[in-house]
Amino acid sequence: MRYAILAALCTPLLLHSQAVDPNRTGFPHDMIWFNEPKNPQPGVTHHGYHSASMNKEVGYNIWLPPGYETSSRRYPVVYWLHGRNNTESSDQYPVHFLAAAIEKGTLPPMILVFASGGSQTNYCDSYDGKYLGETTVIKELIPHIDQHYRTIASRDGRSIQGMSMGGFGCMRLGLKYPDLFSSIVAFAGGFRRPEDIGSGGPSYVEMFNGDPEVFRAQHAWTLARTNAAKIRGRVAVSMFVGNQDPGLENNRHMHAVLDEMKIPHDYREFDGIAHNLKLLADQVQHGNFAFAARSFKVPPVR
Repeated sequence: MRYAILAALCTPLLLHSQAVDPNRTGFPHDMIWFNEPKNPQPGVTHHGYHSASMNKEVGYNIWLPPGYETSSRRYPVVYWLHGRNNTESSDQYPVHFLAAAIEKGTLPPMILVFASGGSQTNYCDSYDGKYLGETTVIKELIPHIDQHYRTIASRDGRSIQGMSMGGFGCMRLGLKYPDLFSSIVAFAGGFRRPEDIGSGGPSYVEMFNGDPEVFRAQHAWTLARTNAAKIRGRVAVSMFVGNQDPGLENNRHMHAVLDEMKIPHDYREFDGIAHNLKLLADQVQHGNFAFAARSFKVPPVR
């Protein structure tokens, strides 16, 4: 009875929120696709595009390097994927590390895009086709960025990176589409075991029809095995995780699968760090962008 009363009290608030913002869908787990930042990082601007696949607006944030507006050159792009229960406007990698390295000449200029993959999709397409976290990033966001900004519109100019759910997402998308990305950098990837999806909350059940095998087929571990020949020596892979992270063992398993498939990669654990992007970023600083830059093939400036 107590829970029924609480649910009744909460229902008007949920319905009101859904009516105000049609992009907030999928209650009770609330799949958010468009979220303008309240306190944007310096130089970061928010935009959106219409997702034809879902018939809704999807947001993204973008940082353009110094000199972009006055040059005619094309730039490589790093796509950053946010974590679970976050959006394109939260869980962002600190831009100041990249900006400072470019200003010092340590790194070449590049564009940084903060994508939206839906707040709880794992950057997958749901079993029922309702939530298309993979499709909107791969088939809508990337073409939109290439069309509207001066990018190097090939794998030679793309890196995919992310934290937590985004760490899982960048790994699975990078391994699934080796023709689209030259490097992958996963921070504290949320590599949940397929048999554990029942404990992952209602969105896991809905995304994968409550079936561990549906999730397993899309898992980064599976893709590493099935696509190893296409990935090996072609896509650079790096992983960062704290040794106090609750998902540490699953990150170690991802590391072991890459070793098993003889896919060269970097792997590093940081002492005393749990599941915390700020602390990981303080350790890595601009290292993830430098890793991406080593795989970029940037045409000479004319």
